[in-house]
Amino acid sequence: MRFKKFYPYKFDWGSITAEGYSAEMNEITLIFNCDFRNEHNASNVIQYVIGRLCYGIMNFPANSVINMTFDIRGQEIIVSKSKKFKENLLEKINNLGITNTINIDFFR
Repeated sequence: MRFKKFYPYKFDWGSITAEGYSAEMNEITLIFNCDFRNEHNASNVIQYVIGRLCYGIMNFPANSVINMTFDIRGQEIIVSKSKKFKENLLEKINNLGITNTINIDFFR
């Protein structure tokens, strides 16, 4: 197993499709169009993203660099809130023992 701990994430998701893959650079691109204007929504988004990320890593090529982009256009989310979301997400990813390089950015 490639993670310290999985649960509460369930992985019977069937096939997963990344929005992009570069074999030359071994990079995966995942794009999320989501609403995290309030804490409840942000928590749900984090759970979904981590579940998709973990399941994907089990199926992506080894040691892939994973680029995650969050499309938050039209949500009027201030930079400090998106930074907090990113920090919270990365902390949870690190706690799972994921060793892939993870890059996170936002479409505004």
